[in-house]
Amino acid sequence: MSKILENYIFSGFGFDILLKNVVIKEAHGEEYPDINMNELKLMTAKALLIRPVKMTGYQIKFLRTFLKLSFDSLAEKIDTAASTIRSWEKKGKDVSGLSIEHEKAFRIYAIHSILELERNKIDKDLILTKEFSDPKKESLPLDIAANIDYSFVSLG
Repeated sequence: MSKILENYIFSGFGFDILLKNVVIKEAHGEEYPDINMNELKLMTAKALLIRPVKMTGYQIKFLRTFLKLSFDSLAEKIDTAASTIRSWEKKGKDVSGLSIEHEKAFRIYAIHSILELERNKIDKDLILTKEFSDPKKESLPLDIAANIDYSFVSLG
């Protein structure tokens, strides 16, 4: 049995994320959201990077771990000390304390990294393609929204 919740708050990353139209499934008397965690992580990272609000400590930590960066490697990328990054992350739900310059550098690096990951995935998908269908047989219009949907993520 399943139901759909119009609004669902996910807090598993240390900060609230508003998800829309989430399927809630039941197993062994327990209800749980049917969420693709890999997709949620990617969409959350993208939403954080374009959001014009200073990031919290938990959000910095989320992005750093999503990008699989150690404190030292991130420190090198944005030209600061690893201990400074640790102190930013320890702020938790509070604003991290990054300077505008450091936050811009971090966001630019993260955007570049995510674009590279997506480019590699598209390259792999294209290389593995065995054939393309004839466009005359393809009667459906291109539905961009079905393939790229950012509307379900809202950070709180």
